[in-house]
Amino acid sequence: MQHDTKYDEVLLNVAGQCGGIAPLLDTFFSFLYRKTDFFHIMAEGENMGFHDGVAEKLVLRAFRKYEAASAMARQERSAAGAAADGERLPPAAAAASSSSPPEPCPATPADAPADAAPLPPPDSASEEAQLAAASGPAPTSAGTATVPPGPLARPPEAPYNGGHTARYSWEQTLHDVSLHVPVPAATRARDVVCVISKQRLSARLRGSEEALVEGRFPCDARNGQEVWESVKVDESTWSLGESAGGMCLSVYLEKSRESWWASALHGDAEIDTTKVDSTRSMYEYDGETQGAIRKILFDQDQKRKGQPTSDEMQNEELLRRAWDAEGSPFRGTPYDPSKVSLSQGGSET
Repeated sequence: MQHDTKYDEVLLNVAGQCGGIAPLLDTFFSFLYRKTDFFHIMAEGENMGFHDGVAEKLVLRAFRKYEAASAMARQERSAAGAAADGERLPPAAAAASSSSPPEPCPATPADAPADAAPLPPPDSASEEAQLAAASGPAPTSAGTATVPPGPLARPPEAPYNGGHTARYSWEQTLHDVSLHVPVPAATRARDVVCVISKQRLSARLRGSEEALVEGRFPCDARNGQEVWESVKVDESTWSLGESAGGMCLSVYLEKSRESWWASALHGDAEIDTTKVDSTRSMYEYDGETQGAIRKILFDQDQKRKGQPTSDEMQNEELLRRAWDAEGSPFRGTPYDPSKVSLSQGGSET
């Protein structure tokens, strides 16, 4: 996963002044509260802020994204250490690396509807090899035995802009998709083989013939053209951890383009994309629009306090200047707003 480091110097300076992670987080959320619409609950007819509960889900999504990245980094370090110690590859993986890739799957799955759009070809032979390794016999070496069956986790409730299937639940924003796949309680990260390619996802337990989840990403045909959705492989990742319902495999996918997906995988149950929560953060707009949003938020806060809005404050300043301007009948006398008002054509007395 690539990381944007252009703000590191500024953030390191802020972190140093805060003196710890907890104060840094408090400072960050204080900034969001005071200077943005992050905590503003969107009312009917408004085009800023978020619906109730959405801001919290965005925070959790960002946390889980980098939690997964951290888990993947630990796994890579562990694998590198094992290789340095001369540990041999498990038999299934060795067989996959030494044999030719299997024949590609048919263009259209057997259970796909007759009018389904034709599937694109597999992304690469390496993906096929990884899938072959995953579906091969379970290795007998210590630590990689077949996972015993056990109760599966309950899928998360009320997915954000997503839905449930028999195998997984999923949610999305305009930029990414997350799948949550229940797995047996005894599952460990080394037991999972998850292959994320540009147009396809496959996850299964090592040694199992049945995939936990597998398929192409969906096809968007809403505008009269068939566009197969894809993801940024380097920005996508997966992790294994406890959820509210038990052990769960979480897969984070970064979309290649901004779009709303009707399903996470082609052929699965679709949602109505016209009903998704399409609100956007204030910082996704240009500077002029951000300024207008800040003005609206300020005016709303002033009204709640019973204080003048930004326009009223500006008008007050104009009247004060006009009061003492050259030729004003009030020049030299104390300002009295009850004697003047600002109309469309100018000041009135």
